[in-house]
Amino acid sequence: MSEKLVAKIERYIFRNDESAYTIAKVLSEDGDEEIIVGYIPMLMEDTYYEFFGEWINHDKYGHQFKIESFKKSELQSIDGLISYLSSSLFFGIGPVTATKIVDLLGIDAVKKIIEDPNVLNPLKFSSEKKARLKAELLDNEYNEYTLVKLYGFNIGGKTAMKIIDTYGLLAVEKLEENPYDLITDISGIGFIKADEIAERMGILKDDPRRIKAAILYAFEVFSNSRGDIYLNKELLFKQTLAILKVEVDLESFLNELIEKEQIILEEDRYYLKYNYTIEVELAKEIKRINQGSSEITSDYVEAILSVIEIQNAIEYTNLQKQAIINALTNKVAIITGGPGTGKTTIIAAVLEIYSQFYNLNLVNENTYYQIALMAPTGRAAKRMEEVLDYPAKTIHRHLGFGYDGKFSYSKDNPLPFNLIIIDEASMIDVFLAHKLFSSIKDNTKIVIVGDQDQLPSVSPGQVLKDLIDSKTINTSKLKEIHRQAINSNIIKLAHQVNIQQLDYYNLNSGGDLFLANINFGDVAKTIVSQVKGALSQGYDLIEDIQVLIPMYRGDVGIDNLNLLMQNEFNKEKVNPLKYGDKEYYENDKVIQLANDPERGVMNGDIGKVIKIGKDHNNKDFMQIDFDGQIAVYDKEALKDISLAYAMSIHKSQGSEYKIVIMPLVKQHTHMLKKELLYTAITRAKQFLIIVGDMSLLVYAANNLAEARKTTLKKRLITN
Repeated sequence: MSEKLVAKIERYIFRNDESAYTIAKVLSEDGDEEIIVGYIPMLMEDTYYEFFGEWINHDKYGHQFKIESFKKSELQSIDGLISYLSSSLFFGIGPVTATKIVDLLGIDAVKKIIEDPNVLNPLKFSSEKKARLKAELLDNEYNEYTLVKLYGFNIGGKTAMKIIDTYGLLAVEKLEENPYDLITDISGIGFIKADEIAERMGILKDDPRRIKAAILYAFEVFSNSRGDIYLNKELLFKQTLAILKVEVDLESFLNELIEKEQIILEEDRYYLKYNYTIEVELAKEIKRINQGSSEITSDYVEAILSVIEIQNAIEYTNLQKQAIINALTNKVAIITGGPGTGKTTIIAAVLEIYSQFYNLNLVNENTYYQIALMAPTGRAAKRMEEVLDYPAKTIHRHLGFGYDGKFSYSKDNPLPFNLIIIDEASMIDVFLAHKLFSSIKDNTKIVIVGDQDQLPSVSPGQVLKDLIDSKTINTSKLKEIHRQAINSNIIKLAHQVNIQQLDYYNLNSGGDLFLANINFGDVAKTIVSQVKGALSQGYDLIEDIQVLIPMYRGDVGIDNLNLLMQNEFNKEKVNPLKYGDKEYYENDKVIQLANDPERGVMNGDIGKVIKIGKDHNNKDFMQIDFDGQIAVYDKEALKDISLAYAMSIHKSQGSEYKIVIMPLVKQHTHMLKKELLYTAITRAKQFLIIVGDMSLLVYAANNLAEARKTTLKKRLITN
């Protein structure tokens, strides 16, 4: 049950204007000074409010009142009313005029002016000034009324302010009309929160508004979790009914969503409109770019290759030569293959021959506007740059992803490059692919590089696989493992897993591969022991060593291993900062969980906490070093940060580590698929250590993930 505090603002200690989060010192009706915290609009000093919430004890700041809702109190003073009317909320009303208004109309001045502004006639106010003051009073009163109403639906202050900013004077009306509209209109509100609000409003579980919102929600959740672009009706209905928890015939509601084009029906496939539009447009953009021919001929490439072989003392295989020719003589070309098959060697040759043909100097900055190397993640881009000795950036950076979350390059403002080489293309989802390809001009040559056998993108789609399977893009498939990689047991294991020819009796440690068949109870401590051993050999915990785990929960899950490793490898625990159920310290290894254009940090970037402290407003902050780029986080932004001593295999895509350690235990069984295992193995550059139940290695290698439901291949093939 909420407690009540009647008080007036004495001063604001801290306020975030964007989120409305406020810390203020107040004076209660009993004359006691207190601290209040919560999401509230700017309130008038000297005006009494009834705050509803709970008393809490902050570890550092002591006794505080955490606000859940508030309203203006009936208890007011003459001084408070004068202060309110002379505030910046009201144009042209200073302390002198405010005093005259209160002297004339008394403590009920606001109510009297709203009812009839002509009560101000004795003060010789003009008609315009009277009308303006009434409008401003109404606006302020309405904002407070709206907030009280929203708080009554258990909508927090931050979200309530977003709703008011979006809907204005229609906020309550819009909410009561259909609370499920909040899902699309207000960032941060999903079906679960909208459903909670609807329940408080008395909306029944079989209300048509709820059912249609549940269909869209089920579609979005399932599509994002499975990576599917479309669903069939049976699966869509099954997921929707599980959410609704009430039996209802969904057919008519689905048809209504189709009529309104919120869901698109094509043959027997159902698409969210956005997914459908993006996939259709992506196919068109790829076809557009792939038209025409290249100026570079195969004869020219063959002649230059002969010279490069002599100059660099290198000998390309016939397959490599053909891949280089294909990349340079086609508008769009794909190079795909596993580790050790020579993809990087081919890209280097493409760069060298292209620059020679167009007389470009690769060390001249002017060339950077003509040739672009890009990858989905910062780590992949960094590796690309190191290997090829040419600047590389993430796709987001090349597209000008800005602080506002928007891209500066688009169809109307295309990228300037004449050659684009994209690495780790298996990670690119249909949405990023659309953004990229729609921003590429007609005459640009594109080389797409990736391993089609790795995990597909986290978000919906399987762009690289669909491009290859469509057979509309020239594709070079590299299968031969080259001399420098032939002795690697990591690469042999990856190959055996990929072709599903892994036998339990052929699992042998040796060279760069260490397999330890150990009991479940010893797995976690064995991982810690292996990390200790690597550190003693001079390897770096942040840069060189990575524990990869399929799941977050469980004794051998990501969360538990992170705690174990934090306790073991960051024992000094300097300057603790708690956020949620996690506690961070200086020198912790952390990962960014979402794209953050404001800080210039992208999803999957790994960093080290270099400082935790208080800013000039006595507010917690954390400084993280992401490979030389320092990013500063306030406490609220830590929602997008997590410990990274151990991380998911999905998050490791696009990265390589000198040492990869991976547990395999029965708790992970339902996650173990060939694609997941293959991706984890191929992250290891020098050593791969697998500990646990080795029979699961064979199981995973022979357990394929279910194919994603996409139609990009179909759209590329047909008109």
